[in-house]
Amino acid sequence: MTGRQADLEALIEEITVDCYGEEEELTGFLTHLEDALERPVEATVVGVPVTIVGVDCPAGALRGLVARCRRDGADYEVSLLDVALPRGSELARVLAAYRYWAGVDPWPAGATRPRGAGGGAAARR
Repeated sequence: MTGRQADLEALIEEITVDCYGEEEELTGFLTHLEDALERPVEATVVGVPVTIVGVDCPAGALRGLVARCRRDGADYEVSLLDVALPRGSELARVLAAYRYWAGVDPWPAGATRPRGAGGGAAARR
């Protein structure tokens, strides 16, 4: 396990420490993401620039968390797992922990990957 992965594990433990089950864990991530979101935030979704204007969990654990995005005056909801943020913010850190918890690469293509960050998140779940 790399130092970056250990940091993500520690943040996941902090976020989910008092949670019982996936629904409560999602609520923990949602709370931390909302606290870290300084609106608006520039991001990309499948390489397309968007502005993140909010996060939500509209359908529970089955769909997971979503980002409310704005592009060219239109609003969209996309899976938060499809959002890439530049590194360096608390929001990017919490999003990386959520992605790692969900079993996907915490630093997707399109995000500026921190030095030494590896994939291997799928092995976590």
